[in-house]
This record gives sequence, C-alpha cells and structure tokens, in this order.
Amino acid sequence: MLRVRRCHILLLLCVVARTGLAAEPTHPKQAGPADSPPPEPPAPKTFARAECLVSTDVLAERLQKKDPGLLIVDARAQEEYRSGHLPGARNIQSDLLQDAKSPPYFMPSAEQVASACGEAGIHGDSQVVIYDEDDGRLAARVWFTLHAYGHEHLAILDGGAGKWRAENRAWSTEAVPPAQPPGTFKAAEKLRGLCAFDGLSQFRVRVHSLGKLPPTTLLDARSTPEYMGEEVRGKAGGHIPGAANIEWSALLTGKEHTRVWRSPPEIHTLLRMAGVELEQKICVYDQAGGRSAHLYFTLWLMGFEHVSNYAAGWREYGNRDDVEIEK
Repeated sequence: MLRVRRCHILLLLCVVARTGLAAEPTHPKQAGPADSPPPEPPAPKTFARAECLVSTDVLAERLQKKDPGLLIVDARAQEEYRSGHLPGARNIQSDLLQDAKSPPYFMPSAEQVASACGEAGIHGDSQVVIYDEDDGRLAARVWFTLHAYGHEHLAILDGGAGKWRAENRAWSTEAVPPAQPPGTFKAAEKLRGLCAFDGLSQFRVRVHSLGKLPPTTLLDARSTPEYMGEEVRGKAGGHIPGAANIEWSALLTGKEHTRVWRSPPEIHTLLRMAGVELEQKICVYDQAGGRSAHLYFTLWLMGFEHVSNYAAGWREYGNRDDVEIEK
C-alpha cells in the first residue's frame, strides 16, 4: 500500500523543528512566470535497465538454447530448493546473506560472498538470473548483495518460480552439485549502494521555501502499520522523520506468488505521488534489508543512479535510544 504524504506542510515543519534543520530564509517577491512549478516529467514507456528483469518466456528460450553464459540462482530456503527448482539452478539462500553482528552495514563478508559464488559457479562475466517464490523479495536480497559487491550482470526472474510453474514449464528435483571448477567472482573491496546509520543525515528533509515541499529522499519499504508505529518490531515503532512510505509489494501486480513488477508508467506514478525525483539521492530502508533491497532494485530498474540501502534498517534504528522517531 502506498502512503502518500503530499499535504502535510505543518507536519513537515514539525519534522524540521525536531531534526534541527532550519528553513532557509526567504524574501517576498512578486509572483510571475518563474514561480510556476516545473512541468511534470513524462512517464517512461520502458524500464531504463530492462536487462535486469527477465520474463519467463525469455528465460525459457535461453535455457532451450543452452546459453553458455547463463547461471540461474534459486534464492529460497534449502528445503524448498530440494523439493524442486528450475533446471540447473543452484541455491544461494537469501536469508544467509546478512550478518546481524557486522555493523555498520550488516552485510555478509566478502569471504562469505566469494564462497557462495564459488559453489554456485558464478564468475565475473556470468549472466546471473535470480528467482524465488516470494514476489521477488528474496531474489532482490541476493541481487543486491552481489550488486553491492560489484557484479555487473544480474537479473531477477519476473514472477519467479510461482509464475514459472503456473505456466507448466520445466521443473527439476535433481540435485545440482557445486560447480567444478568453482566460480571465480571476486568481490569488490568497496561496497556500493549502502548507507550506514551515520550517513542518514544527508537524506533528512530540508525546507527551502515555505509552501513548497522538498523532494522525498528517504523511502520506507515496510508495511503501513509498521511505518505508522501500529506494528512494532523494535523498542519503538514508527519511522525515520521525513521518510515517505512505499510498501515494497505496491510495486507488484497480479496474484500472490506469481506477481510481476508493475509497468514503468505505473511505477513512475507511484514514485511521483511520493515526491520522488530521478535526479535526487535516495535512501531506502525496511526492517532488515530485504524489502528495501526490493525497492532499491525497482529504483535501479527505473534508471535511478543515486540510490542507497540502509540495510541495518529498523532492526538497528528502532532499537537505539538516541534517535528521533515519527509516527
């Protein structure tokens, strides 16, 4: 569900007061053409990075042609993978790609990523397609982890295993052994697309002139009850001051477990309603980095360049005693 926060100038001023960010002084001037709002940017007809989202039709064709560069990753739990998977897919469990004891980003180490990629046979030039059966949420965490460590050829299967099976496509229960020789992908030394707690201040809302809302730079990917503080998963409930709420699942359409990403014009509309602008720096977060990875992936798909994931999320922020919280 999308919670649009476009009519809250008074609330926004409260945010400014509470965060200690003063409005810049303004000077009276006569209204004129220069005061007219800029034209609304046109909705894109296609995804800016369409190669990052693969349809079941395209993947089936690539499997049939035995594409030598293709490598399929199943992001589900091991027991689900063992019960059946796409032909040739190897398992990298999404839930293992986090480390609650590793601040500031709570990401797996480069050694863990290298080990997982080695077993899966992932090389630097592998064309990796990742899927799950959870509307892309698990796949997005694997995608984001490899993306953060520098892999450049990653995609998610639109509709995942649910859509694949609903279309009666090939399904296998055969065990796929670790790759021999192992994958050689080398994780980058510098992580990209991540924000730590100390970096959140750069995304706080600033008012430049009364009567004009600034663009949104913080996005909360959690459910509306979590965002509003009605469902509490920490010492406190609520959200980071100034954040707008776009629940990750609002970006999808269709039936449960077979849902696909909405069209570019639809996603563009949801982002614009939340005050998100393509040129702005954006930071996304959720509880622990999974749903925010899904939202990050969607922004990346739409062509955003300056996106960060506060992967520690409410797991960290909502359990601190030195933070401000909005409801």
